[in-house]
Amino acid sequence: MVYLYTFLNLALDGDELWGLKLKVKRKTKYKAIGDTSRDLQLEDEKGIISHVNEYTYLGVRIFKDGNYEPEINDGINRGRAAVTKLNSILWDRDVTPKTKTRVYNAIVKSTITHAADTWCLKEKTVAKLNSTEMDFWRC
Repeated sequence: MVYLYTFLNLALDGDELWGLKLKVKRKTKYKAIGDTSRDLQLEDEKGIISHVNEYTYLGVRIFKDGNYEPEINDGINRGRAAVTKLNSILWDRDVTPKTKTRVYNAIVKSTITHAADTWCLKEKTVAKLNSTEMDFWRC
């Protein structure tokens, strides 16, 4: 946090040297993981940068403690809702298993795993993901 504060003050001081203008607006916020953070008061009354406990970046919620469980649970719930909506296709005997696999990969799997590259998985979470997949294949 000291580094962030120092960097921001250097940027605000250096803006006159390079002809840049750095505006700190009310919507400017920051989030630190695992830190007892507070609002940053910049030098020379140039503004305050607020601290938040939850931040949404590219559609992914990031929490103060680094916990992704709520985000993963939302993905699982969206996937289960997709399976429910696809029941008429999944129970149809005229639809081949190959087509069902394509539907799973295109709709259900992509819905569940949206932004999964940022997740830190625990055994309990992996079990939830596997049970959601099995819900699809039981149809």
